[in-house]
Amino acid sequence: MAQPIREIVREPRDERREAQARVEEAMIQSADGIVDGLRLLQACEEKGLIPIVRALVEQGDDVLRVVVHAISRKGVTDGLKNLIGIVQFLSVVRPEDMERVFHAVARGLERAAEGEANARMGVYDVLRALRDPDVGRSLAMLFAFLKGMGSGLAEPGESAHKDRGPEV
Repeated sequence: MAQPIREIVREPRDERREAQARVEEAMIQSADGIVDGLRLLQACEEKGLIPIVRALVEQGDDVLRVVVHAISRKGVTDGLKNLIGIVQFLSVVRPEDMERVFHAVARGLERAAEGEANARMGVYDVLRALRDPDVGRSLAMLFAFLKGMGSGLAEPGESAHKDRGPEV
């Protein structure tokens, strides 16, 4: 008859070998990311960023205290609020509209730089300029902008056409 089992002998697991196998498997699966990470680290080292980041981490509390103090000043907080407002504004404007307007402004600045900025214009010169199709397009765009801005400034419930002016 067989002897009863009184003691279970367990094979000691080599945890170190298992950990090494998991690391090797992760390295194989993430080889591209690891290479990119090493390149990033090398670039940071070449630019001298590694010692700076290390110092920031080591002196974290002191650095954080200085940053919080610098940011809490009135001018800085207002500047940050303005920056957030600008980013929010840019997020609602279509990129193709901004590109078109910036291109037009650049062309206008080129023409202004070419021309005589200090030249005097009489009434007839202004009237003659108003007949120019390019000037007309610019004025139409300016008036459309002003109309849109005005409707955006109207109080809620305020009639958009309280004092009807010329339709643009």
